[in-house]
Amino acid sequence: MSDTVDALIERHASIARAQFLEIDAVTSLYFERCAEDEKAGRNPAVQGEFVHVEVAFVLSITEYAATRMIALGCDLRLRLHRVSAAFASGEIDLGKATACSDALANVSDDALDLIEQLLLDGAGKCSSSRLKARARSLIARHDPEGARARRRRAQEDRDVRISAGVDGMSTLDGVLPAVGAQIVAAKLATMSRQVCARDPRTLAQRRADALVALSEGRSTLACACGTDCGRDVEPASAPSQATILVGVNVSTLLGFDDLPAFLHGYGAIDAELAREIAADGVWRQVLTLSEKDRQILCQNLTGAPGFKSGGPVLGAGRRSAAPLLTPAAVAARKRHREERTYRPSAALAQTVRTRDGTCRFPNCAARAENCDLDHTVAFNHANPDRGGLTTEQNLACVCRKHHRLKTLGYWSVRQIGGGELEWVAPTGSVVVTKPRGAFCDPDVQPDEVERFRLTESHVVERLFRCHGRGVEADLEFQLDSTVAGWRRKRRPARAAIPAHVVNEPPPF
Repeated sequence: MSDTVDALIERHASIARAQFLEIDAVTSLYFERCAEDEKAGRNPAVQGEFVHVEVAFVLSITEYAATRMIALGCDLRLRLHRVSAAFASGEIDLGKATACSDALANVSDDALDLIEQLLLDGAGKCSSSRLKARARSLIARHDPEGARARRRRAQEDRDVRISAGVDGMSTLDGVLPAVGAQIVAAKLATMSRQVCARDPRTLAQRRADALVALSEGRSTLACACGTDCGRDVEPASAPSQATILVGVNVSTLLGFDDLPAFLHGYGAIDAELAREIAADGVWRQVLTLSEKDRQILCQNLTGAPGFKSGGPVLGAGRRSAAPLLTPAAVAARKRHREERTYRPSAALAQTVRTRDGTCRFPNCAARAENCDLDHTVAFNHANPDRGGLTTEQNLACVCRKHHRLKTLGYWSVRQIGGGELEWVAPTGSVVVTKPRGAFCDPDVQPDEVERFRLTESHVVERLFRCHGRGVEADLEFQLDSTVAGWRRKRRPARAAIPAHVVNEPPPF
């Protein structure tokens, strides 16, 4: 790492330490004034009432900013001792300390210490927005009752406000329940893509126009290309509903546990909300296998540890991705052809987007559906056999900006297995990013003590029996496709699953 980069890192840490000292000084002033008010016999409810005015005057900042500084300082001194220590050492800066304080504001005292400890693990390497998302996931996992109660209270504050701006513009600001906000976002995104390619507006401009169109009672966005392209016609049938993606364990849906779910575009949500969404939702099955269970399964079948494949998502759809559903001979020929085609199949694209959730560049939150499907090893159009193939193990969601950054050679990246990407910065620093899809969050997975113990003799029967032979074939073909035959240990024959079990539909 260069001297300039080292100096930049140290300067940032120094600024963070100075920010902590400033917050600490403001907090000390607040407690001094509270002590003076107590001596004067003032009501405890109003002690220190006007300290923010004094701080605002001394620092020449707004009273709102002064109030925020006092609130953060009190939180660090009275509740968030781990966050305070990390802030004081320069491990996290003011933005991240504020993000932690905001995210943990209403967490119950019983769960606070554990959540704070887990949240700070690696906090210095992630952005403030990623830190907030991580906090939501941890809170939903370790304080489910509190998360549910706080969500119900917060819904009472929902509102939409309009304020006048400048140059003939206004700002529309809303506080909505997470599910409702994602429905609005999905609908605006759908409408903004209905126009033809000659429409001169940016995607952001089309989203704004789509919101106005919805308010006017229209379900489509008028195309602005200036030609008779036919995109302005309102559909005769009812407009399609917006689609949102929620990842939730079957055990949670059935009420066996209260593991958090994952709302795409938002993050972790409590189990009760997930069940409410499921009661009125259209289902799409996604088969997953955790990395630990995948390692155990592969070691049982091959005798060799350390095997990693494309990622935790085996397939998305009613059953699985197309290459996993066909008989081995047919699937092999189809897979050979698809691997040498630049554009991924619809099933493969869906699997990769479901796996990744967002752009895979460090700390980028661009949604997977708005990203390019990038070949990690570049595809060779002249001779596909000499380039990177179109497979899950060589595809990742990368937004256009970071796609260009990688293609132009500013950063390099490689797949290291399990859907993980290893990025190398211009300085030589290495960072590994993991899939962030709705079915890949470790905080929505069962604890180790609750997991099945996977062994070769009963992995299919115990874990996949309710799905019948279809899923067993999927799993076996996945292993055939990724593990050389000579590495596989011979498996003892198993008794056939009774017909009434094979034909029985899934319980969910």
